[in-house]
Amino acid sequence: MASRLLRRSGVAVGLIADVLNWRADVIYQVGIGNEFQEVDVLKSEWPGVLFIGCEPCPSLIAGLRKSYPGDLYAVAISNVIGTRSFYTRRRHANGSSLYAQDNSDECVVPVETLDHLFGKPKGDHVLLWLDCEGSELDALDGAVQFMAGVEVVNVEMTANPVNPDWCSPLEVHNSLTFSGFVRQWIHTQRITSGQYDAIYVRPHLFKPEYCCDPVPRS
Repeated sequence: MASRLLRRSGVAVGLIADVLNWRADVIYQVGIGNEFQEVDVLKSEWPGVLFIGCEPCPSLIAGLRKSYPGDLYAVAISNVIGTRSFYTRRRHANGSSLYAQDNSDECVVPVETLDHLFGKPKGDHVLLWLDCEGSELDALDGAVQFMAGVEVVNVEMTANPVNPDWCSPLEVHNSLTFSGFVRQWIHTQRITSGQYDAIYVRPHLFKPEYCCDPVPRS
């Protein structure tokens, strides 16, 4: 598995899963974007894995309906149910957000919580992939029941966001650790935006010998 994964971007989750002797049977993606190479890799390495994705960006939905290899929900995920303004980046649709930003077009999109939309997730080995441009903490706040069925989380963290209302890495970290997760690895650093991805796992999966970010446990 590792040899093929190393040739692709955004594959640290697959590599960590490999050394932890773990594989997902269901992957929930909150924020898909128009480039999802990790989907192709994990689908080929984990035959039969089910993808369930949520993407609110109107300019991406039509293309995703043709290419996304799983169940697609055209909604934003947050901690409320209803509708909200959504800001589509004109030159970078992947950076669109529920939070206002420059060089964007405003529209209204449906908003759901993971608890209301899915309840308990399908599968026994669930990976949650959070890449929702500042709404990561809101998504977790609306997922109390859902998170009880999740074993691994990959989340994008942004310390220098385009809007100060975005959640901070510390807020997301505290939410996940409060829910019983342990940070296993960090990857895909983007220094200029203070951005990186972090992988959190349940304690029974955690292996300290593969932890690049050791923190004493009380």
